[in-house]
Amino acid sequence: MLVGKHIFLRLMEKEDIPDKVQWVNDPEIRRMLIMDVISEAGTQIWYSQNALTDNRKEFMICLNENSDSIGFTSLKNIDRVNSKAEISMLIGKKDCWGRGYAKSARRIVLDYAFHELGLNKIYTFNWIQNDRIIGLNQKIGFQIDGKLRQDIFFQGEFRDMVVMSILKDEWKKRRNI
Repeated sequence: MLVGKHIFLRLMEKEDIPDKVQWVNDPEIRRMLIMDVISEAGTQIWYSQNALTDNRKEFMICLNENSDSIGFTSLKNIDRVNSKAEISMLIGKKDCWGRGYAKSARRIVLDYAFHELGLNKIYTFNWIQNDRIIGLNQKIGFQIDGKLRQDIFFQGEFRDMVVMSILKDEWKKRRNI
């Protein structure tokens, strides 16, 4: 378990699959995602396959006060040779939006990635119109590496993606470590 001031992260379990499916399939949330609707059966298969790999860590974001799950975050494509991984996140409980939980979750995962896994670079891909997550990433210290024009065809349109990253040394300076 990875603990912050108001939230903690714990590894995702099979029992968390219904929450993940509900959140990902919510039309309002999906407008900012880069994934299609998912099913519980498909997500259970995905979970079983990923539980056996060492190149992915899936965490549930939970409130310290009552242990309720409010979202999930992951490190995927963990590449130990090149010392990097991709990060993603979703706050699924809408009444928890805008309360700083996403920022806290990002910080906890970055600390884990850089200090416990010993990685050097964390990167993310986001839809260019998702101003909230791009702004959050920039506040934390991510830099924009580039724009991938019409990179994804999703929900009837080609979407431009922005690639962002943060390096271990940059994170250390921001965290005053």
